[in-house]
Amino acid sequence: MRLFATAATVILMTSPALAGSYEVRCETKQVPYQETVKGGSPEKVIGGAIVGGVIGKVVTDKNAGAAAGAIVGGAIANETSKKTVTKYREVETCTNVFIPERITDEEKLQTVLLDLNEGKSVSKEMTMDAQYTIGVSYDGKWGPKSQLAAEKYLANLKPDAPLYSLVVNDVVIVSSPDVNAIDEMKEALLEAGVASQIFIDLQ
Repeated sequence: MRLFATAATVILMTSPALAGSYEVRCETKQVPYQETVKGGSPEKVIGGAIVGGVIGKVVTDKNAGAAAGAIVGGAIANETSKKTVTKYREVETCTNVFIPERITDEEKLQTVLLDLNEGKSVSKEMTMDAQYTIGVSYDGKWGPKSQLAAEKYLANLKPDAPLYSLVVNDVVIVSSPDVNAIDEMKEALLEAGVASQIFIDLQ
């Protein structure tokens, strides 16, 4: 929906400056990874020991030989068996994060809000500062909620106060907190043969 006019219009020529700043923030996470290790399951080791014992007894025909064969057989089974296990390691990730701050210069703030609502180019950092100042989520993207909050701020309205907009053919003619004034305009347009609609907190 195109914006034709708003209730509050201010023209200022000051150049806005950043209020927020960047800082490095780090966090440590447990990251899983796969690793292949030697050493099979207990049943494989036991099976290898039995086979080794049989071979040892056949070769030496003595119990001592069987015992030695069992040890050797178990060791071989343990050495040749492999399995994949999941392990974890700590990984530290650092990012450069912008921390917004309130814009205390009222003239600069009004300039930024008007520029943003008019679709002019404003840096992401300054946009986040403005969003933080007027009390909306500061993601650096100027959407309908940010625009509405800016209109209320410029009209000296509380964030939860309603803002009424008069719309003709999908074009906003005027926005105002005064519903009576908006209603009078609607009646005047109707007498002139122009149909219009009133929207509350148009986004």
